[in-house]
Amino acid sequence: MNVQDKTKTGIQLSKNGIEINGEPTVILCASLFYFRIPRDLWKDRLLKVKKAGYNCIDVYFPWNFHEMEQNDWDFTGEKDVEAFLQMAAEEGLYVVARPGPYICSEWDGGALPAYLFSDTNMRLRDNDPVFLEHVNRWFDQILPILKKYQLGHGGTIICVQLDNELDFYGCQDPEGYISALRDMAVVQGLEVPLIACAGQGDLFLATGNSKGVIPACNLYPNDRDPEFEAKVHAYVDDLSAQNVPLMVTETNRSHFLLRRLLAGGAKLLGPYLQVSGTNFGFTNAANNWGDPLALLTSDYDFGGMISSTGEVRPEAYEGRLMSRVIQAAGDSLALSSYTNDHGFTLSGASSYEVTGPNVLQLHGGGYLYSLPNVSNQEQTVAIHLEDNTFPEHTKLTIPEGGCPLLLAQTPLSHWGVPQGRLEFASAELIDAQTHGDQTNFVFSGQGDSELSLFLPNLVKVETNGDLQIKQEGNLLTFTAQRNAAGSAKLILTTGQILTITLLQREQALRLKEVLVDGQLIFDEFTTQSIDKEIPQIKWSAAALNNGAPELGGNSQQLGSDAEWLENRGIYKGYSWYKAKFTSPESKGVSGVLLQDASDICSVYTDDQYHGTVVPGGGSYYIPFEAEKSSKDMKLLVRSEIWGHSNFDDARLPAFRLKGQKGLTGAVAVTDILQLNSNWRFKEVRTSNEHHVYTALSCDTKSWPLISWSSWMTEHHPSYGYYRKSFSPSAHSNTWVLHLPGVKSLVTVFINGNEADRVNPLTPYLDLTPWVRGGEEVHLTLFLETYYGLSNGAVILYEGIKAIDWELTSANEADLWNQAVKAKSLAAPTSLPVELVSGSSAWLFGDLDGIDPTSCWKVLSSGSNMKLTLYLNGRLIGRIWNPSSTSKPQMRGGNDQLTFIPGPWIRKEGNTFAILLESIERGEPGVIEEIRFLQVIDEWKSR
Repeated sequence: MNVQDKTKTGIQLSKNGIEINGEPTVILCASLFYFRIPRDLWKDRLLKVKKAGYNCIDVYFPWNFHEMEQNDWDFTGEKDVEAFLQMAAEEGLYVVARPGPYICSEWDGGALPAYLFSDTNMRLRDNDPVFLEHVNRWFDQILPILKKYQLGHGGTIICVQLDNELDFYGCQDPEGYISALRDMAVVQGLEVPLIACAGQGDLFLATGNSKGVIPACNLYPNDRDPEFEAKVHAYVDDLSAQNVPLMVTETNRSHFLLRRLLAGGAKLLGPYLQVSGTNFGFTNAANNWGDPLALLTSDYDFGGMISSTGEVRPEAYEGRLMSRVIQAAGDSLALSSYTNDHGFTLSGASSYEVTGPNVLQLHGGGYLYSLPNVSNQEQTVAIHLEDNTFPEHTKLTIPEGGCPLLLAQTPLSHWGVPQGRLEFASAELIDAQTHGDQTNFVFSGQGDSELSLFLPNLVKVETNGDLQIKQEGNLLTFTAQRNAAGSAKLILTTGQILTITLLQREQALRLKEVLVDGQLIFDEFTTQSIDKEIPQIKWSAAALNNGAPELGGNSQQLGSDAEWLENRGIYKGYSWYKAKFTSPESKGVSGVLLQDASDICSVYTDDQYHGTVVPGGGSYYIPFEAEKSSKDMKLLVRSEIWGHSNFDDARLPAFRLKGQKGLTGAVAVTDILQLNSNWRFKEVRTSNEHHVYTALSCDTKSWPLISWSSWMTEHHPSYGYYRKSFSPSAHSNTWVLHLPGVKSLVTVFINGNEADRVNPLTPYLDLTPWVRGGEEVHLTLFLETYYGLSNGAVILYEGIKAIDWELTSANEADLWNQAVKAKSLAAPTSLPVELVSGSSAWLFGDLDGIDPTSCWKVLSSGSNMKLTLYLNGRLIGRIWNPSSTSKPQMRGGNDQLTFIPGPWIRKEGNTFAILLESIERGEPGVIEEIRFLQVIDEWKSR
């Protein structure tokens, strides 16, 4: 693909910029995800994006949202992609379409269907024929829709992204993989540019340098990084060599940073998640945003300009103001290029306080430059160019976090005035329109303002307000003190009239429209939300059995071993594992060890609750409060899939893109061996002598006897072999090594055979394949440690493996059906509601007093309770109240907020149901209050 020849759809890309239907265009692109916003609110969000000055949206299309079961496709109702793209086209918003197959987006599995994960041989996101066959089925569904809505074919799609941030992933053949996706797109008739974005800057790994696929960048810096422009310029240079512009398909949401990107030479600015949303249903992800594990909240809101509930934030006004700067500069900015050969210098602040000037050479002459204040206080600076210093009569002050975009030496011919030049402005040009013989300029100032115009044909000047004027020959200078505003009318010998209006920034943010005659129309700031509470709610509740196993259906007999849920066709929701422990002799059991467990596991034996854990795909030991008999002990584990990881990270099994959920086994622990003392130790200087020091024939009698990880040495890193023997119980059939608190790398050898390395984040290793009950075991641990790192303890769990496994499950619809049944049995109650530790119940609220014409925020307050909330058959959110030990880190939004969309409320007969789980061991779960706050949207688009 030669991007210069891409004219069928009217889109041309070059190092100079982006042209759409022959018009040079800077793309200001806001993420807007139809799958996180109710269909009846799509238009509202599209109009708000447009009102905020953006001309484009980027849209993911999640594969597993449209194929929830293999070969069962759904593009209707809330999933009607065509309806969404038609709305975007009707509003004149361009679309960057991102169909994956992988999208990340903190979405369940990055949108890859979970049925793929059970194929252990398949290479996801790679040039693997089996995976690509599945992708082709997805592309057969989605790409014909995208083709229909390409620019020039009935829609406004201007480019299509293939995969997402592939350079973060260990793809073995990026060229082959991206080329395969490209070929599928071409076969499906896509004619717009195909792009691929780099997540950590490696353009080759992101694109494979696949012919016809254009690189883009996702840049997530510290917004105040003083060296950020240097990075931007480096990517501009790299991409210019390929004759394409820098397109930043994702970045942070502040317009301070977006201004820096614009002045750095980016031509597509794509702040991620400017329009927030909600992860309805079981669509959340689990990922590495915690320490390291985190669960993604139902509220999906990173603080963008539109909240998840539709409220307009101040950044929307910042977006509109920045858009005005872009529009006012017009083609000259859209085709500009950054330059280091400009002659501008800065005084008054260091480069670590105010970066720049960062200068763009405008097409047709002149400069636009930025002055980002990255410090934590206001800065006063001066600009030097040739023999001139600006400003001359006032001060140029930049507030903390400010980034003015200023013009210098810019010909007025850009705006239809044949002669004259804007020499300098310490205020931003935010509007410039020519109608007949009159050209109207509107500037936005902050603090003092100064404008210098070179006008050789000036006849007369009239001023109003607080503008001061000074004329020296053909040089006309306007000044205004801090907080001042005013206007001027300039009459030229040609009969042309120039009007200059200076607004203070607070006024400029409220500027809604500039009429043909130059009249300014303003609007008011939104007040976020005015909270109106719903009338008194009548509550009722229905208790469930411990562990709530009656909610599960679709029973499957697994036999002697548990299996991951995906292997049994379970991809979302809750599951219940039932098993039993049988011992030939009645042994005391001190606890249960779960194996390969994820995401949220609540453990019960003989109807007694022992706690809820989030093991991250590893093993986890749950001690009992008191020892129990192992004779025919019944086990129940309630396992909830919070979400598959949206990002591949090797640190925890659940972080892998193919990480599966549920568990693979459980052990009734009957003995705990503390193996901390009397290890034989051998220090070595390399890590490649395993064959010598782990062999059973190795004589260790001369090795000193020490405690685990206690050897002191001058060498760092240090290497050493710890060796010890133990006699496993003849009455056990499972042995698991545990190294709690280990911070270093440990490789385990059993009887001279390498077993595996221990992951410090999930430090359990099943030794059962190498151990026989009653036979002595020779254990060697090779420790690689650094500068005295703590390495905890060495523990061996012996026990009895659970058998006779049975599995039941409940998805979103199944749980709702159970709620409907339970509602008829519910008894009246009132808040607060308290449940004993480990118990569950349905809580129902009568919402007939709620206003269906409004949207509502639901905020829960309480402790030790997990909530799954439904409204009229839809799972609208999952909340986990604060707890002392069981709650993992939550990321992505407000973890106590649920959104009720007004269009989902009936005029009467609403059913609001909450599944309550009391999850903190030894402490009751309490719901103190559930508040319903009406969202009052003062920027509502109709």
